[in-house]
Amino acid sequence: MISPGFEKVGTVFEKILKQQAPYSGAQVAVYHQGQLVVDLAGSRPASTIITTETPFINFSVSKAFTAAAVWRLIDDGKLELDAPVGKYWPEFASRGKESATLRHVLLHQAGIPAPHLRLQVLFWPFWNLVTRGLAREKAQYQPGTQSAYHLVNFGFILGEIVRRVSGQPIDVYLQQNFFEPMGLKHTWMRVPAAELPRSPRLIAGAEKMKTTVHIFNRPMIRCALIPAAGLHSNALGTATFFQMLLNGGEFAGRRYLKSETIDLATRSHYDGYDAYIKFNMNWGLGLIIGGGDHQPPNRRDRVMGSGSTSTTYGALGLGTCMVWADRRAGLVTAFTCNNMLSEPEVNQR
Repeated sequence: MISPGFEKVGTVFEKILKQQAPYSGAQVAVYHQGQLVVDLAGSRPASTIITTETPFINFSVSKAFTAAAVWRLIDDGKLELDAPVGKYWPEFASRGKESATLRHVLLHQAGIPAPHLRLQVLFWPFWNLVTRGLAREKAQYQPGTQSAYHLVNFGFILGEIVRRVSGQPIDVYLQQNFFEPMGLKHTWMRVPAAELPRSPRLIAGAEKMKTTVHIFNRPMIRCALIPAAGLHSNALGTATFFQMLLNGGEFAGRRYLKSETIDLATRSHYDGYDAYIKFNMNWGLGLIIGGGDHQPPNRRDRVMGSGSTSTTYGALGLGTCMVWADRRAGLVTAFTCNNMLSEPEVNQR
């Protein structure tokens, strides 16, 4: 579906598809001024296997959804942004992590970005083992003193906080409080095993992505609860969720988040060097923010796109997916793909 005036999106989408590796699939969905104006799916070679309802793994786009669960609990008065993580998860407050707050986790400042990542992969399908290991992990730096992207620990920490406060695993919490009432039928933080065959296998379009493809094509990993990287959704699902954010927390006559909470989460809280990514980042509370003091001189190299400003916020999935909203333009765009690229190709795409 393409509305009049947006035909160029379809042209660019077809061009991108032709540049992908064989057996690639992709989707793009766009809202403009609150109306769905683009909802496309395609594959190379062309087939009917990939539709607009196909769920793709979204990698770190997941972080925005996990953060939203935390925002909701803040709205309900069950979490405090500057309270120590240990208030809700006492075992976590050890080995230099005692001062880590909820805000620190949302800004990738909790002190445990990705220690022992290769070993931890083995435990991803086992929630209690992962969280027990994180509670015992020693801080690599004093929380709050620097930002270092918490690749998967972002989700495990926040997910355990959500579980302890709400009494529900974060996938169930999101399903009941957001996905089901919003009508997002192809969106899951933990994809059901019965739905996994509909999700395209990942393809390594770049040499450095082969290990990631190998790991995340394993059913045990794909079906694990990984709140920082395991979201499965179609482009329309992620775009609709961000349209709710752009609406100030409302969608289809129902309120999901307070507008003031979204305003707080979608502004810059840290604009500077990220010690894990080795790049300047502009972090909101679980989101990437456009603009900032460290933008590349070439507009096309901007993380959130050439037209992005501080009114733009979103999330990027490793080598594949992205979603962003722009308050100034009244625009939401989501893209999914199973062909994993590395930089700069993925940014150009």
